[in-house]
Amino acid sequence: MTRLHDLNFFVKLAAAFALMTVAWLAPDWRFGFPFAALILLMLWATRVPKLGGYLKGAGLLTLMVIVSWMVNLLLQGVSAPDALAHAAKMAARLVATTALFYFVMETSPPGAILAACSAARLPAVVTLVLSLLFGIIPMLRDEFERIADAQRARGMEIDDVSLVRRLRFALARGVPLLVQAIRTAHAISFSLSLYGFELSRKRTTWREVGLMVEPRMTWKDMTR
Repeated sequence: MTRLHDLNFFVKLAAAFALMTVAWLAPDWRFGFPFAALILLMLWATRVPKLGGYLKGAGLLTLMVIVSWMVNLLLQGVSAPDALAHAAKMAARLVATTALFYFVMETSPPGAILAACSAARLPAVVTLVLSLLFGIIPMLRDEFERIADAQRARGMEIDDVSLVRRLRFALARGVPLLVQAIRTAHAISFSLSLYGFELSRKRTTWREVGLMVEPRMTWKDMTR
C-alpha cells in the first residue's frame, strides 16, 4: 500500500482512464459485471482504506441505476429482458468507473498531487483544480460520516431501518454537508490568499517526481 501512495499521481490517473475506457467499451453486462468485480477485487487486494463504506455506496448506486434505467426503458416500450440487460450494463460501467477513481483518490495524498502537478509544470489553475478535486472529496466523505455519527449520538436509528428511511436520513445529511462544504471552500480560499497565491506566478518543487514520488530531500540536496 505504501508503494501505491508513492506512485506518480498521473500514472495512476492514466491507468484509471484506460481501465475506465475498457469498462465503457464492454459490449454487454456479461463482460461488464465480471470486469467491475475484478476492479473491486483489485481494491480489496491492495487494501484501499475504507473499502467497506465504498462497497455500501456502490451497492446502492447499482440498485438505483438498474431501477431508474429499467423504468425509463420500460416506459419507452423496451421489453423487460432487454431493459434489464441494458440497465445492468450501465450499472457495471458506473461501478467500475467510481471504483477506479476511488482508488486514485485514496492512494494519492494532496502533497503527492501537488508535487506531480508542479513537476509537470502544469498551469496553476489546473494544479489547483486537480488537488482540490481529488483532495476535497475524501474530506467531504469523512464529514458525511461524522454527521451520521452525530445523528446516532442523538438517538436517530439510521442502521437497522428500511432502505427508504435510510435514503431519507442520508438526504437529511445533505444540508449540514453543504454548509460544511461552503465553510471548507472559504477556508481554502482564505488560506490561498494568506500564502499569496497568484495565477500569474510560476512555482517550483523540491520533490523529485518520476514514475515514483520521492517524498524526502537527500542530504546532498540540502547541502547544495
